[in-house]
Amino acid sequence: MGILRSRNNYVCPFCFNDVNLAKIHYACTNPLCTKTFLDSVDGKRFRSEFKESEEVDIENSVFLGKDPKASDAVTTKNHIVRGSANGCCDICGRAAYTRLCPICHNPIPAGAEENGSNIFVVLGSEGVGKSHYIAVLINQLRTMFSTEFGTTFTPATDRTTIRYNDSYYRRLFEEGRKLAPTTSYSEDRDSREPMVYYMKFPGEKSQEYTLAFFDTSGKDLDSDDKTVVLSLGSFISKASGIVLLVDPLQIPYVNKRIRMDNKPFEVTDIRDRLAYITEIVRTGNKLKRKDSIDIPLAVVLTKTDVLMKSPENDEEERILFGPESSIHVEREKGKFDRVCFDEISVEVEEYLRRTVGQEFINDVGQYSRHEYFAVSALGNNPSGSVLTKEINPFRVEDPFIWLFNTCSGNGSMRQ
Repeated sequence: MGILRSRNNYVCPFCFNDVNLAKIHYACTNPLCTKTFLDSVDGKRFRSEFKESEEVDIENSVFLGKDPKASDAVTTKNHIVRGSANGCCDICGRAAYTRLCPICHNPIPAGAEENGSNIFVVLGSEGVGKSHYIAVLINQLRTMFSTEFGTTFTPATDRTTIRYNDSYYRRLFEEGRKLAPTTSYSEDRDSREPMVYYMKFPGEKSQEYTLAFFDTSGKDLDSDDKTVVLSLGSFISKASGIVLLVDPLQIPYVNKRIRMDNKPFEVTDIRDRLAYITEIVRTGNKLKRKDSIDIPLAVVLTKTDVLMKSPENDEEERILFGPESSIHVEREKGKFDRVCFDEISVEVEEYLRRTVGQEFINDVGQYSRHEYFAVSALGNNPSGSVLTKEINPFRVEDPFIWLFNTCSGNGSMRQ
């Protein structure tokens, strides 16, 4: 596919709009500028009836679905500079170093001109385990992964930190409870803002990645709501990499043979999910049917801990990973272990060919760069809403190690 963008173009990982870096907004940290601006004629429409000393951030309020004139409108103590060609404050004349997306007023990081925005998306059917995967993945990336590869993993905003801690980490890791099903995009305004992190690898030619975790409900992939469709379309079509989660327990062939309690419902349209995503990518990037898609696709088999038990009969043995399976072989630490990943990919691809069908494999083949993975976010099958065992992640970081390496143009990871 190869989408080419100039150095001045940047995809905002919050609102997914194309941003011309020569026409962005700024925030001035001089506290006197806010008062001076609000007392001026031009500042009249940015005054708040509820916080007289702060400017109403109209753009960010609208992005978050808030009325700029209401009490819950987003306000700021920093004067927002609009229309500055040189990045200087229109009040004090000094350089303003905090750069903002002109559409949603979320931050634009330093190095955006060189690094652009590498946005990775996680998608899947309802009940596939996206929330648990995202929650555990973020914790792994900021702890184990950062230690192993020497990376820095930083939240882009305070809202990202608060949302992750309140909605994911505290409930899952501290209280030991399963996460609630994700609310539809159309029902929950807070879900419209992704959790955004910056990951930077060490070295002189280090690459920085922008990870936007947009926890979409599986229902959103079936939505007829134009707002939902347009937003998801922008989000997916501008991705640098796609992670497609597939729950093996939802595959009819597997569901009928597995012996376990609390089996989920079967999903007969797993192939349709990928087809929908692929159509969005082709439409958003103006690709013809015959064109190969260059966005890397990681197809991830989730909840594989339940597929690693001893079989109870011949039928169950057909859908389990035995002790000789390549997924048990640990990858070499601190590097991109291509041999390990390739062996797992071949095995999981064959597994999905048998259980889902050749047509699904053919659909994945439309992506010129693709790989198959097997992971487990929790490491065990919880009973009810309470986790009775300790969280024990299994290979959750593998798809992103592959994506980092695949999307890197300067060798971020040692092979």
